[in-house]
Amino acid sequence: MHILISAQTYPSPKNQLSAFVAVLAEEMVRQGEDVTVLAPQSLTTCWRHKIPLCPQKYKVKMETPEGIREMTILRPLCITLGQGRFNKLSIRIDRFIVNRTAKRLKTRPDIIYSHFWKAANNIIDFAVENGIPSFVATGEDEITIDQFLSPQRISLLKDNMKGVICVSTKNQTESIAHHLTELPKTIVLPNAVNPKEFYHIGQKAAREQLGYSQDDFIVAYCGRFNTRKGCRRVSDAITLLNDPQIKSIFIGIASGGIHEEPACEGILFKGSLNHHEIVTYLNAADVFVLPTQAEGCSNAIIEAMACGLPIVSSDLPFNYDILNDSNAILVDPMNVRQIADAISEIKRNSELRQSKSTGSLEAAQKLSIENRVSRILEFIKKQIQTNL
Repeated sequence: MHILISAQTYPSPKNQLSAFVAVLAEEMVRQGEDVTVLAPQSLTTCWRHKIPLCPQKYKVKMETPEGIREMTILRPLCITLGQGRFNKLSIRIDRFIVNRTAKRLKTRPDIIYSHFWKAANNIIDFAVENGIPSFVATGEDEITIDQFLSPQRISLLKDNMKGVICVSTKNQTESIAHHLTELPKTIVLPNAVNPKEFYHIGQKAAREQLGYSQDDFIVAYCGRFNTRKGCRRVSDAITLLNDPQIKSIFIGIASGGIHEEPACEGILFKGSLNHHEIVTYLNAADVFVLPTQAEGCSNAIIEAMACGLPIVSSDLPFNYDILNDSNAILVDPMNVRQIADAISEIKRNSELRQSKSTGSLEAAQKLSIENRVSRILEFIKKQIQTNL
């Protein structure tokens, strides 16, 4: 199949946000599909955050069981006007740019796979006009696209979407509640990890590589430095514990929402990393902490699980498909005292720490990107056959 992936963003060497879109696209290629990615790049966002522009069209080569294959990446330029009163105009601009680019494709796609509902809205006109089966993966922390669309536009998406891949039961429930789909068209498949990129190295080896002490207790955080993700709440919890043995790693950038910076003592690393570098830093840690307020299904948590880390995260529905007592301590994400107590319990109780580490590794084995993409492709073929 020739699959056209419509995405809101796509990672570049200077901007690793949305790396999971590339992971999924590349795995589709490895499983024998022809893939083209269409993801606009915002001139205003690149200018504001000093991110270099990508070429508007380029190829990515990768090794597959059949040899070297290529994937085409299309990055047309657009202008975004923020999330305020001009958001509706931004949506219309995106839609125009995406449809114009899609119409210039030399070969007609067999399938359109949209990453999130906004990307589905961008491409649905092209899909309907050309009779191309359309699917969407919904993994938004909060589904808001219906707030900016007319009832007719919502009906267009609902009536023409052959299937909806939901990263969590929470996203499935939201998509149905917002009248974007119906239960028979959906499947719940949590996000996944590439085991060749995120795996258990062993703490001792990772710390030797990074030059960290073997005696410290290290807390790892990976996510944007903002209020929603809880960067400062992790920092405040560490400060509250006032334990000089506790050190920390904060992987991320200031992007989206209210900016925050960690301010606790003992920070070993703070800043962004290339996606392939993160595995060493996670393996050097004792616990992964992400008290996020809203998610679809956190890729960062799954990557930490694949590295064998016990998890401290939010006692909220978006986590319930991947976290439980075997691998995590779930807390109120806004309660710094609870976050601190969970960190302290993992530090104090070595048996609990080892047990939850084992639980994370076992859970992560079931969340491989190979298995997820295989199930997505099976679902797509089944839905197409059902609708013939």
